[in-house]
Amino acid sequence: MRLPIFNRSLAMLLLAGIAGLVAAWAAKQHIDGRVQQLEAQARTPTVERIVAAYDLPAGTRLGPEHLALRHFPTAVVASDSLAPGRFTELTGTVLRAPLRSGDAVLQVHTTVQAQAAFSSHLSAGRRAISMPVDAINSVSGLLQPGDLIDLYVSFEYQRRHITAPLLQGVLVLATDANTQFVQGVDQSPRGSYATVTLDASPEDAVKLVAARQGCTITALLRPPQDTASSQKAVRGDLASLLGVNRNPPLPTRKAQIIYGNQSVRSVSRLKPATSGPSQASGLFNLPSSPELVSAWMHAAIKYQMNQAAHTDGASSNVTSPDMAAQ
Repeated sequence: MRLPIFNRSLAMLLLAGIAGLVAAWAAKQHIDGRVQQLEAQARTPTVERIVAAYDLPAGTRLGPEHLALRHFPTAVVASDSLAPGRFTELTGTVLRAPLRSGDAVLQVHTTVQAQAAFSSHLSAGRRAISMPVDAINSVSGLLQPGDLIDLYVSFEYQRRHITAPLLQGVLVLATDANTQFVQGVDQSPRGSYATVTLDASPEDAVKLVAARQGCTITALLRPPQDTASSQKAVRGDLASLLGVNRNPPLPTRKAQIIYGNQSVRSVSRLKPATSGPSQASGLFNLPSSPELVSAWMHAAIKYQMNQAAHTDGASSNVTSPDMAAQ
């Protein structure tokens, strides 16, 4: 009996086929594993967190335009990152450190200011000017934020003393750090403040600065409902104001001597010495009536009242369709 002859070519072909099948199976397993890995990554839970919309420097006061939302994997998200629901907590806060675009905004990145900047309370076109108390006779320390005062200035002009109103109806914004909006942390006893901050227009602020250069400024409290201004000023010293200054008496003429060897046509009559007419009291009116510095507040209040009255009138004039049909 003869045995089959071993065919080497056939054996190599068989081995190559088996190797190909193994390689194909291995490739399929690798691809399937990679697909499963990608699918698992796609199924990884993510959360939204608040991030910087663009590069933000330190000191930025955060607003809606500075913030955005970004998805982060739950497993790697920072524990103190902020969810979208806490968006309003960041509005108005100030950055302590710079942030790059896309960086998560953490609580440690921001700080909350105890109060808004004092300048934010000023109206458009207004200025705040601080005056030392030693430059203003501040009504014995009774000034408080919200008071209205008149400022009188005393100075010398052409060798005569003049006292006249400089500014009237000036709003007191602050005494030291105490304002209408917040009280100072270290509240000192009433009347012991060192500075007074006043509300003024740029033109009025220039007058105050000029008045401090050698004039005496006196503050007078005025009631808030008083909207009248005064034109009264004083020229001269206190004696002229009280009307006690009088001109020196006119010189008396000596008695005329008549000589016998001289002819005299007339004899002058002796007149008693009288004093000259008294001078004016020293009060005079300024050329124009100054406008109150706080006139803008009264105008704003009046405008708001007119707007409210106009709105009420417009609403009362509206007729319903049913009433119009009747």
